Amino acid sequence: MNEKPDKIDIAIIGAGLGGLTLAQGLRKNNISFQVFEKDKAVNSRTQGYRIRIDETGQKALANCLSKELYDAFAESCALPSLGVRTLNPQYEKLTDKWVDSWSDNANDKLPDLKANRLTMREVLLSDLGEQISFNKEFVNYEELANGKICLYFKDGTTIQADLVVAADGVHSKLCALRFPENHLFDTGNINIYGKTFYTAEVQKLVAAELQTGTSVIFGEEIALVMDAMQFKEHPAGLQLSFQQDYIYWAFIGNRHRFGLSMEEKLLFSPAEILLRIQKVTSSWAPTFQALFELADPATLTLTPVKIALPEKTWRSNKITALGDAIHAMSPAGGLGANSALYDAALLTGNLVKAARKKIDLAYAISDYETTMLNHSINAVNASNQGGQILYAKQQSVNN
Repeated sequence: MNEKPDKIDIAIIGAGLGGLTLAQGLRKNNISFQVFEKDKAVNSRTQGYRIRIDETGQKALANCLSKELYDAFAESCALPSLGVRTLNPQYEKLTDKWVDSWSDNANDKLPDLKANRLTMREVLLSDLGEQISFNKEFVNYEELANGKICLYFKDGTTIQADLVVAADGVHSKLCALRFPENHLFDTGNINIYGKTFYTAEVQKLVAAELQTGTSVIFGEEIALVMDAMQFKEHPAGLQLSFQQDYIYWAFIGNRHRFGLSMEEKLLFSPAEILLRIQKVTSSWAPTFQALFELADPATLTLTPVKIALPEKTWRSNKITALGDAIHAMSPAGGLGANSALYDAALLTGNLVKAARKKIDLAYAISDYETTMLNHSINAVNASNQGGQILYAKQQSVNN
């Protein structure tokens, strides 16, 4: 039996997928932590819908979650797809388009899991109880003489921690202070996504083939990804929000194709988003047009595609980071969330070694950051390569 671990107080800023996976990994190994999330609740804002968890992500989750919780997560995912069909806007099959990081589930040993993002977060919140605090917005930090980090929150409260982990996403306030050289780069591309629920009209007007599995449609400087999200009953024992079956779809491509300039603020109503989609897809096959016209307007979302990757390494201290907070990437390769899960498992493993007195905390952090950066550079480059296939004029990142 393992000896009792040292008490290491860890503060996790952000309750996204990466931060919660780290929390579950620490909980599994009896390491002291607290999660601080600025949102008022888990569903306070839209954060995407379908998310694919590849082999890397699944192994990371299995390492951090108890077997019971991992099995519940897998059960909560949509029914698996077999193969990825590639089409043009006229609904004709293509044979010369592929992104290497995609899994077609036909020959892979471990097929991708298709998770509903909110459901996945609800699973990852299981059993955290008072170890997570919502409505706690981080504003600043201070390195104290006793070696601890003091965190300041908008509500006037403070806490002290032995280690702080920035897991608060692409606009991380903590990373902006800790890693000021790590700037976000706007690629000039955008992502538009939405849900189309399975109504009788949808089942009649959208091609039956598109109502199952995964489809990728290659247009002029844009691509459309579609995934059928059909769920089993939720696993017993977990309080999960009901999810109606839906077709997930997402455009990614150059913003000028949607009549947008780089200077334009991307703040549009659902009606305005739909109008821009209709203009771009006016010559597409009717089955695609029906998909957009019958979408739930409340789910339509438009976001810029931004990337960030540290240009150089830094001297490690007691503040580190994971996921989009430190290495944002294009969704083109489907690697962003999986990289955050990888980071969480990697950091968990090193912190367990530190708690078991196998390595000291300083080495645990520096070793984690070196491995994390090497992995993220490969993931960002793979995502960029995927973007070059999906749409034209994808800019590269210097590393």
